[in-house]
Amino acid sequence: MAVDKIRVSGDPRIEYKSATVNGRQYGYLLSQPDSGKYRATIFLIHGFPDISMGWRYQIPMFVKMGLRVVAPDCLGYGRTEAPEEVKLYSHKRCADDMKALASHLGESRIILGGHDWGAALSYRIALWHPDLISHLFTVCVPYARPQPTYLSIEDLVKNSAPHFRYQIQFADGDVEKVVRTKSEIKQFLAAMYGGRDEKGKVGFDAEKGVLLEKLPSLKPSRLLSEDELDYYATEFSRSGMHGPLNWYRTRRVNYEEELAILDRKITIPVLFIQALKDQALPPHLGKSMANHIPNMTMKQVNTAHWALWEKPEEVNSIISSWMNEAVFADGRLGKL
Repeated sequence: MAVDKIRVSGDPRIEYKSATVNGRQYGYLLSQPDSGKYRATIFLIHGFPDISMGWRYQIPMFVKMGLRVVAPDCLGYGRTEAPEEVKLYSHKRCADDMKALASHLGESRIILGGHDWGAALSYRIALWHPDLISHLFTVCVPYARPQPTYLSIEDLVKNSAPHFRYQIQFADGDVEKVVRTKSEIKQFLAAMYGGRDEKGKVGFDAEKGVLLEKLPSLKPSRLLSEDELDYYATEFSRSGMHGPLNWYRTRRVNYEEELAILDRKITIPVLFIQALKDQALPPHLGKSMANHIPNMTMKQVNTAHWALWEKPEEVNSIISSWMNEAVFADGRLGKL
């Protein structure tokens, strides 16, 4: 049976909202039970290249659980501001923005979920603002604790992580020089979502990056409908690719800011869903998570990076079971 999902156009279950927090305007999707009453508020944080609508398969599920759902467009994306200054994209700044958005919505305690960069940011929100988050789930990206010594992405790729080489390309500015128009953005998204050319060749390789010369020949990914891809391209066209790619330029500022939280740990209940076929995030990266997050549940799905869309029924089942066991059965929910 097909999983219920939010339609990208004209779905009455969502509202497009905006708020100015910490001097920056954020757009977000809001969905809640028809009664207007909810058990708690959950924030869902997307990654790259994604937007708030990336949670379209999960939002209806959470609403049926009696939750109010807030899915922001992260800084630089969609209906949210896209400032030039890289420092504004640091995990601490964006964590502060999410706390301010929660406060704007009248919440001092929320449940949090994240995918890709949204997962990386979610761990940092839990570190910077531990009183804000009651429970956390993440998809694809494992936890990496703050480090006392700076390591550049170039050295990381050279010494131990060739699967992160694409991040060098994303940071150096080449992509945004050639991906500017809506049609070019469509082809870029096709590459990132697993689109292939007529010979079955992909347009993205984690150890090379986006194969820019292949973009014109790629067919759309089967993970999105034509309407969804058009919607995504329209949303990315609002501010272009520079803002979203700024997230790949914050490694040093994140390191410098996180020297202040080297000793902090995430002690709340955490669910981590690992995608076994994610070429940028091989399974071994999650092996040490339990050493640093004592209250962690780990599940695996046999998908590539877009697990939320590839196997939404399985992912939703995992999240739903964990919510019932770790969240709704937890006495702390009453304090949200």
